[in-house]
Amino acid sequence: MRKSLIALAALAALAAVPAVAVADQMLEVEHADVVRLPSSAYTVIVGNPAIADAVIHDRRTLIVTGRLFGRTNIIALDRAGRVIYAEDFVVGPSSDGQLVYQRGTSRVTMTCTPNCGPSPTVGDDPETFDALTGQQSTRIGIAGEAAAISEGSQSARNLEGGRQ
Repeated sequence: MRKSLIALAALAALAAVPAVAVADQMLEVEHADVVRLPSSAYTVIVGNPAIADAVIHDRRTLIVTGRLFGRTNIIALDRAGRVIYAEDFVVGPSSDGQLVYQRGTSRVTMTCTPNCGPSPTVGDDPETFDALTGQQSTRIGIAGEAAAISEGSQSARNLEGGRQ
């Protein structure tokens, strides 16, 4: 009798754990996917834009991009405001070509294609994550400044001589 109660309690505990439903769309973080719609969309609603983003490429095609780990839903409406698409998305980590280095409670994620390099991922050691994302932000900022300078000088030349 006692074993039966323990088994029932274990089954009840498992039933309480949320599982990924069969209909959920799986999406890797920092990856995009194409969704074909059954008819023309005029509005797209994302339940939690921090988890995923969706844009209308053309009226019958959505581009959905995973941003952070988690779960959200995406709804597309037609011109009359009727739901033409409604789906739950689960955004998770990319596992292809990745190596996770775990040392005690410290974790670092590497992408190996074929050589390994750091790939900051949510859940990595905060010190390493912050250092790497700081370096990436600095690099992106420098590239943006260089592009702005190049655009500015190109615009000045266009104004001076009408050349491209």
